[in-house]
Amino acid sequence: MTTTVLHVTDCYAGGIPVAIEAYVRNSPPEVEHHLLFAAPDGAPADVPVAGTFRSVRRMVGGHLPALVAIRRARRALRPDIVHAHSSFAGAYARLALRNSARTRIVYTPHCYAFERTDISTLGRSVYRGVEWLLSFNVETIAACSEGEAARSDRRGPFGPRVVLVPNVLERAERNAHRPEVEAHRPLRVTSLGRLAPQKDPARFASAAASIRERGLAVEPVWMGGGPDDEADRLRRAGVQVTGWIPHPEVSSRLAQSDVYLHTAAWEGFPLAVLEAVQAGVPTLVRRIDAFGDLPDALTIEGGLETMIVSRHAGPEAFAAWAAANRAGWAERLRDHTPAHQQLALADAYRVPQVA
Repeated sequence: MTTTVLHVTDCYAGGIPVAIEAYVRNSPPEVEHHLLFAAPDGAPADVPVAGTFRSVRRMVGGHLPALVAIRRARRALRPDIVHAHSSFAGAYARLALRNSARTRIVYTPHCYAFERTDISTLGRSVYRGVEWLLSFNVETIAACSEGEAARSDRRGPFGPRVVLVPNVLERAERNAHRPEVEAHRPLRVTSLGRLAPQKDPARFASAAASIRERGLAVEPVWMGGGPDDEADRLRRAGVQVTGWIPHPEVSSRLAQSDVYLHTAAWEGFPLAVLEAVQAGVPTLVRRIDAFGDLPDALTIEGGLETMIVSRHAGPEAFAAWAAANRAGWAERLRDHTPAHQQLALADAYRVPQVA
């Protein structure tokens, strides 16, 4: 029996389309997927991959048009499940529809809006209150990280079901010919994302400056774009800013990196980290709730100094540090696999699995 899922997002750009397309790819085979999407102003919109969805509809911006578009799509498709992605899409779906046995609402925040640190305490409280009220009109929250799952379980036994659906990437062959870190050349340090408060590029510039202050030559590169003044600020701090570049070039630059630093102040679960780890790049991240209980050695706060010391000690010491870092991430991400995601989606969608 086919289960029809309508994915709804107001933010089909950045990591969300990658996450949605992974859900489609790794869903149980009896699930049929449709898409209703919009792209945020100023962001490079991704075009849905041909053949990924049974149907694709685009909605125009604005709160009321979004509610109308969701209702029209529900009437036309009569989906068993409406799966909303992002805080605003989650609000739109839960305001436009009523969760019921005929149309169940599944919601993946991809990071709750109340986790933002660039807005006032009052603003965060408002977002938190809205989420609490709307939590009465959703069947399942398909959280993408341990931190998101913990924040989704605030109402205990009286709240919606919470299922952890780990983010994953398509499996790719790791580059077996990664460049050796030669003592005479600068350390290639990269980060990836939009130049925006969430990604906190200033924290990346600060980390690069710390490496430089410790006597290491460093070549910091930020892959991504944003406001010109933000890009200029990074460049003045000695960071190369690529602007928006095609994904194959991102992958190539990432594979040539010596260290990947993820400095975001809040996240759902960043696909950029999965991509860096999959490419075999030693990775350090800011300690935020998205990563759950992460060993200090994998964090910028606890691991950057160790990385600097190993680099000073020479290529063999740095290679040993990099190997330990990769092993740590392999253990931490052991459940971020297509097989685990398929089982979690079957649970979230209530699709029986045949042993």
